[in-house]
Amino acid sequence: MADENAQQELMHKNVAFYQTFLSAWTESRMEKDKQILTLSALATGLLMVFREELKDVLSFCIWLGAGTAFVAAIVVILLIFGQNSDYIEQIIRDDNQIEKLGIEKSLQRKTLWAFRLFVLGVVLTIMLAVYGTGFIISKGAQ
Repeated sequence: MADENAQQELMHKNVAFYQTFLSAWTESRMEKDKQILTLSALATGLLMVFREELKDVLSFCIWLGAGTAFVAAIVVILLIFGQNSDYIEQIIRDDNQIEKLGIEKSLQRKTLWAFRLFVLGVVLTIMLAVYGTGFIISKGAQ
């Protein structure tokens, strides 16, 4: 009887550990995605403020590129959120390692693309801000 109780207690501890581990893993993995989603949405709003400052084709192209990068990052993050539930289900079921690895690789690629698109949007937004200030160094200007 004591052996059975000890075994049951160990099983409950393992379940609690697994549940805590899965919860912590999910939160930490999704935190970066949540931050990119939030910042991309805010940056898209910031770009709307710059819209009235567009004076030429170059500034419009930079503005459009930055906006496209942020919107694409948002779309990729939303795809990641949808695929996260499939991945968690595969972890819990633990019956098809090949499918689990495929989902994991897909999530890693999408996460990398979302980050790259976000950084591209930030760089283009900074370029737009600098260009909008008129601070352009040209050769031979005195």
